[in-house]
Amino acid sequence: MRVFKNKIITLLLLMALLAPVLVTPTQTYAASSSKSARIESFAKKQLGKRYVWGSSGPSSFDCSGFTSYVIKKTAGKTIPRTSISQGQYGKYVSRSKLKKGDLVFFATTGKGRISHAGIYLGNKRFIHASSTQRKVVISSMASGHYYRTFVNGRRVI
Repeated sequence: MRVFKNKIITLLLLMALLAPVLVTPTQTYAASSSKSARIESFAKKQLGKRYVWGSSGPSSFDCSGFTSYVIKKTAGKTIPRTSISQGQYGKYVSRSKLKKGDLVFFATTGKGRISHAGIYLGNKRFIHASSTQRKVVISSMASGHYYRTFVNGRRVI
């Protein structure tokens, strides 16, 4: 009986020690979710701002200047400046696993390498500084040009 009591006490102590560790993923997800909401909200406030090659805000952007500016202002994180470098930074995310706030990358020049970046908003949409529309816009990745040229996503928050 004494051995049984000792085992029960040991088990309870072990559970008490592990409980905070088991709760952490939920807390981390909640923090990540609130960051992605901040990213989306702040990025949408940039809608309509002019596209200018080489610009990184606050009044005009190129595509990677836009992504780096939004991530810095909302998550406090400095990421690489160019779309090619950003496309290798953070954790790889496939198209089917994208979450709001992930960076998305495209090979839009026909040369097979990353040449464009944006921020995923969910529902197969992303926000980006578009050189063809000359401003920050929301576009679809569900079909067409951005569907065909998608390279990968990256989770940086």
